[in-house]
Amino acid sequence: MSNRLAVFSALCPLLFPVCAFAQSSQDWLPESGVKSPYSPLAVPTELHPVTASLSSLLKTGYRITTTTNYAGSGALFTLEKRGQTILCVLTPPNPQTDQNVPTSRCWSL
Repeated sequence: MSNRLAVFSALCPLLFPVCAFAQSSQDWLPESGVKSPYSPLAVPTELHPVTASLSSLLKTGYRITTTTNYAGSGALFTLEKRGQTILCVLTPPNPQTDQNVPTSRCWSL
C-alpha cells in the first residue's frame, strides 16, 4: 500500500501540467482578423446545398467524423465518404412550434 502511495505522490506533479493544456480551442487559438503572425485569414468557402437528408446520407455510406452542439437548437455533424466532406445540422422537433419531426440541412464543401 505504501508503495502505491509513493508512486501516486511521485506522479501527481507530472499530471498537473497536462491538465493545464486541456483547454478548449477558443482559449488559445487566435481569432481571424487578430493582428498576430499566427492568425489565419478568413477565406471564403463555398457551401453547396445537399438535397439528401442526414439519415439518407448515412445509409449511403457516409460516416460521422465529428459532432457538436449547434447554437442550442440542434447538433452539427461532419460527414465523410471517400474524401467528400458534408456538414449537416440536425434540428429536433420543437413542441413550441409546428415542427413535429426532426429535420436536417446539409451542405457539401
